[in-house]
Formats: sequence, C-alpha cells, structure tokens
Amino acid sequence: MNREVNLTKRVKTAQGLRYCPVALSANGRVKPDIVLVNGKEERHREGAYYLEWRQGSKRVRLSVGKDAADAGTRRLRKEAELNAVNHGLAVGSDDEQNGHRSIAVAVADFLDETKLTKKPKTLAAYSTALGYFQESCPKLYLDDIARGDLLKFSAFLRDQKEQSPRSVYNKFENLMTF
Repeated sequence: MNREVNLTKRVKTAQGLRYCPVALSANGRVKPDIVLVNGKEERHREGAYYLEWRQGSKRVRLSVGKDAADAGTRRLRKEAELNAVNHGLAVGSDDEQNGHRSIAVAVADFLDETKLTKKPKTLAAYSTALGYFQESCPKLYLDDIARGDLLKFSAFLRDQKEQSPRSVYNKFENLMTF
C-alpha cells in the first residue's frame, strides 16, 4: 500500500506554475520558502504548500496553506494516518477529530456535486475560481474564513493573477456560490 506523502509548493518558474518539492534541513524540517527546481534550491515566497500521496493509482493533492512548519507537521500526520490504515487501524480524518471541515474537502465535495448538475464549462469555471481561492487563502478550515479573506482573494486575482475587473467579479461570484 501507499504510505509516502510528499510535500510540494506550487511556485512560478521559468516553465510556468509547477509543484516543486520542498527543501529539508539536516534535522528534517522544512526550509521556509525554499524549493527544489531542477535539483537546485531556489527561494520562492509566493505559492502554497501541498501534500501529495497516492490512493491506489490516483494521485491526491491537498492544499495545506502557506506556513512551512504547519505544512511539515501536516505531512507527518498524513503519513501516520496512511501507515495506520495500512496496518488495519480505523482512523478518523482531521475533520472528524476536531469538528472542523477543511477547505480542500469542502471544495472537492462541492465540485463533485456540481459535476452532477452543471455543464462542463461551468464546472471548469468553478474549479478555476476555487483553485485560485485555495492558493490565496492561508486558512485550512471553512469555519476560519472571514470577510478579509474574501477581499484578499479579489486583490490576489487583480494583482498576482492580473485578471480584468470582470474576471475578478466572475471568479468572486463563483466563490460566493460555493
């Protein structure tokens, strides 16, 4: 069974946006904002950290925010969870343990429901908007999202993604539908 969990960071490189592995220090901790691009360490302050593992033959990615230490802890927790499942232990997800619902799980559920009732272009628009929101929002749980996070999302689309005002409005509306 699959027990390995990789920690990557989605950054802008010369080849475009890529999921690059993070650099680890000698003690095994994540070096903040340092990723490996073509085998060489580079500093990238932008982007968010992602956990990546396999369920059978399917690759699963989960955004874990912008904090390096928290991302490293989440990786170790996910590895322990997968190891326990491989040994036949019943393990509740983080959401069940602390009563919160993660943004990534909520987005995945919403997109699964949307796939059943909407056209493919609508699903693609929702996927893009929610992907950008996950990239811009450092929060992990749905309960923690505040008005300021929504305003920062609009600014992120305008400033970093260089979207037109109409595109910002459309993506914001898609987020509000979610």
